Amino acid sequence: MKVVFLPLTTRPWDGIEVYSYELAKRFSRMGIDIVGVRISLENKVNEVNDHFKVIDVKTPNLKRQAYHFRVIYAYLQKHDLIKEADVVHAVGGYYLGVRFLPARKIVTVIGSSSLRERSSIKKQIRRIYSSFLYRGAQGYIFPNEVIKKEFMSYLKPKRHVVIPIGIDLDSMRVSESKAELRERLGLDKDEYIFLYLGQLVNGKRLPEMVKAFSLLLKEKPNSRLAMVSWGYLKNELQGLVNSLKIQDRVTFIPPVKYDERKYYYKASDAFLMLGDSFGDGGVSTAVMDALGSGLPILVSKHSPNVEVVKDGINGFCVDPSDVQSVKEAMIRIVEDPNLGKNSLEIAKRYTWEEVAKSTLEFYKQAFNDLEVSYELKM
Repeated sequence: MKVVFLPLTTRPWDGIEVYSYELAKRFSRMGIDIVGVRISLENKVNEVNDHFKVIDVKTPNLKRQAYHFRVIYAYLQKHDLIKEADVVHAVGGYYLGVRFLPARKIVTVIGSSSLRERSSIKKQIRRIYSSFLYRGAQGYIFPNEVIKKEFMSYLKPKRHVVIPIGIDLDSMRVSESKAELRERLGLDKDEYIFLYLGQLVNGKRLPEMVKAFSLLLKEKPNSRLAMVSWGYLKNELQGLVNSLKIQDRVTFIPPVKYDERKYYYKASDAFLMLGDSFGDGGVSTAVMDALGSGLPILVSKHSPNVEVVKDGINGFCVDPSDVQSVKEAMIRIVEDPNLGKNSLEIAKRYTWEEVAKSTLEFYKQAFNDLEVSYELKM
């Protein structure tokens, strides 16, 4: 059996890349042949293992909205590969590249852009576009009920399923102690560290997070905010930190490789993700990793992250616009050591192994001629 993933990379960073990479890795361990197509500036083939390879396709260096043309161009170059695959599994907007190609198509609707719109007109425009974009697949996978409900309001496919995003618990394990990690990463071994890992962009409620942390310092002065991050708000946030005179308590850390993120999770004491719209309706992959690392988590009560963060159980769900309540929740996190243990218990329900098995079963429902037997090799 051969499955083509669109997109796929050997070095994932964002939520879409992490999803396809982790799923492809599990399938390859089952003995299923995986081929990924990656938009690149050069032609190259990367062999991950005997059943898993990624083909880099050279495309014009187009950016921003024009990037969609690179996607279509790359997939047209690999038309024969896509046509002959037993399953073509596209994720999110990358489905556009195979929308009109004859293939056995499954799409994971990783997010619904209409969910971020407050304007009814803009929301309707997004729905019309998505209705056009996602037609023609033989099966639809949704990571949660929030996205499914929104999607079904404008397109009603016959074959669909909800399969949550997974957590790679094994890859989150580290051999070093927290003290050893902090020494290696240049972090103080005695501070209480709140971690943010993600983009510095609008919608993430970062100014509110910084302001709440500033208030927290008045009661918990031994705290630190570590931001492993990148994005266009860096200078603005640095200016805010300086104006609040907390620059000695906030550390901006450049982004790290996907397989190195675990060290920052394990070196931290709690995780913050206050944005309202992650993955346009999806649960943040960073939140899932924090869950798998056994950290207490603070999220927006308006976000889908409340599916895995249970208020008062493994963290707190707050209104990010109420900076005072955010600060109070941070204090409660510092004072309750059991929250992180509960995160780890919740994480065990969301392994990528279970996601892979459920996805494969859905393939069989979508394509009756598929005959697959497998043994998942760890």
